[in-house]
Amino acid sequence: MKENRPIAVITGPTSGIGEAFTYKLADEGYDLVLVARHEAKLKKLAESVENKYGVAVRKIVADLSLNKDIERVEKELTLLDRIDLLINNAGFGVGGYFIEVPLSKQMDMLNVHLHSTIRFSRAVIPVMANQKVKGNIINVASFSVFIDVPGSVMYSTTKSAVVHFSKTLQYEVKDYNIKIQALCPVFTPTSFHKSINRDLEFMKNIPDFFWTPKEDVVLSSLKALNSSKVICIPGNFNRIIYWFNKQPLFSQLIHKITLKLNGRTKMPDLKNKVKKRKVNELVEVD
Repeated sequence: MKENRPIAVITGPTSGIGEAFTYKLADEGYDLVLVARHEAKLKKLAESVENKYGVAVRKIVADLSLNKDIERVEKELTLLDRIDLLINNAGFGVGGYFIEVPLSKQMDMLNVHLHSTIRFSRAVIPVMANQKVKGNIINVASFSVFIDVPGSVMYSTTKSAVVHFSKTLQYEVKDYNIKIQALCPVFTPTSFHKSINRDLEFMKNIPDFFWTPKEDVVLSSLKALNSSKVICIPGNFNRIIYWFNKQPLFSQLIHKITLKLNGRTKMPDLKNKVKKRKVNELVEVD
């Protein structure tokens, strides 16, 4: 890291919004600490950024679904002398009803979305509080926290916790010249949504005007760091939807439309699942 150059830490930087943040901040002269689980992709990204912008990049290979990797990254962050910006961006989604999605995947979401965000934020706050420059933390959440969408229970739950964590934390750190933001994008064309498309049929039927380019999301987020608001919803149309959603009838309408577009009219047959589970348990015991 170069002396007097701002430093940004970004998790999940190799694709989507995280990648857009990486290139934008490098263009603005930030040195970067990038945390990702795919070593080859991380190396390629770091080389691209270093060659194009001449900034320093520190690579940390870590799988944030694993507690031991979260703890390792956390320790490295506490050793930094300066952190201007932390972006807790790493995340993933699995389409399907709560009872259908493997429990292991849902527990992984707790680590990737929530546990890492909490621990990394706690690690950098003392660093930011003791430096002369302002500190910023962007926690990437989702617009889904405002709409009850069937088929994304744990995703919405963990992201809702991220929003509440951000809002409450801001009260505690405001006197340390630290700004907290909960970034809540709607639909952004990234590999994240491509993976969800395989499981949620309705994603393929979303109108084009709902989608926001990842570069626009990043610009909105960075601009909003100068405002007093914690929640950042990129896009004027999306903010209108946010206010409409406060009306109970609108929320119910969204619920019904989602079910219809997803080809679902009711929950899975739990009786059959219980029968299968009992059979499997008997087999395992034997």
